Amino acid sequence: MAATVRPSPTLAEAFHAHGPLQNYEARQALAWEYDSHRALLGPLLRQLLDEAQTIPAEAYDDARSVAHRARLALKETFRDVDVLLTYAASGAAPEGLGSTGDSRFNRVWTLMGTPCVNVPGLKTERGLPVGVQIVATFGGDSQALAAAAFVEDALRRRP
Repeated sequence: MAATVRPSPTLAEAFHAHGPLQNYEARQALAWEYDSHRALLGPLLRQLLDEAQTIPAEAYDDARSVAHRARLALKETFRDVDVLLTYAASGAAPEGLGSTGDSRFNRVWTLMGTPCVNVPGLKTERGLPVGVQIVATFGGDSQALAAAAFVEDALRRRP
């Protein structure tokens, strides 16, 4: 049975916590490359790491706390539903290979560590793919895959 789910406001906080968390950890993970071979890094990565140098440890700790609270809130959401069906992106895939597109519909799920399966089957009039995704609870990989197969089959059968 389908239901409309109203996510916890904590997930919105987690969306905003994702950037400082990711960037702070990227700074740590790529510290050697940044210090030893900064000029060889791509301009976007170099800029991200430059900006990450200014993130204070307290902001990182706060973002981790928000992420923890959001994981607990999401666990509560999955008590009422098996999976979530959501957009995979804000629109069609971008043309060309210059970008993978806007990541806003994936950030929270990445931060939460939940399995997500992009489901193909929708296209724009110009033939560009439009993605939807199935999100399951942490560790619910088999549920995500089964639901994605169901949605993919339904999309294939539509007129």
